[in-house]
Amino acid sequence: MTAAPPPLPDDARAASAPAESTGADAAAGPVARPRFGAARAAVAVLLGLLVAWFLWDGLSSLVGLPAQYEALGIADRTPWAVLVAGVVAPPLIFGLSILIARRQSVTRFTLVLIVALAVIATTRLSLIATAASLSGF
Repeated sequence: MTAAPPPLPDDARAASAPAESTGADAAAGPVARPRFGAARAAVAVLLGLLVAWFLWDGLSSLVGLPAQYEALGIADRTPWAVLVAGVVAPPLIFGLSILIARRQSVTRFTLVLIVALAVIATTRLSLIATAASLSGF
């Protein structure tokens, strides 16, 4: 047998009740949307540094891998599309995540950017695996 939940205080009851539309709500005007403030900029810069590392990794692969393939004698198997995607994907994914989260609270903005970093990392690992399978390693 389960016991009934304890009664709510008057403040909690009022907060859980559906809001009624009154003339005062309509007269308040449009709701202000959050601006892209200092907190969001700080989060974007800090997490952008991690994105820059993925971009640097993609650029180093684009520059260094073809030379290594040539030294091994398999220059014809250089996965150019995968190498270019490794450079383009990190800033593209991060930029899209900023566009998607720009009107959210700072907490949600941060969470969306963290998820974007996870997507960038998994994309990078998938591109590395694809390049390895295309080259025959």
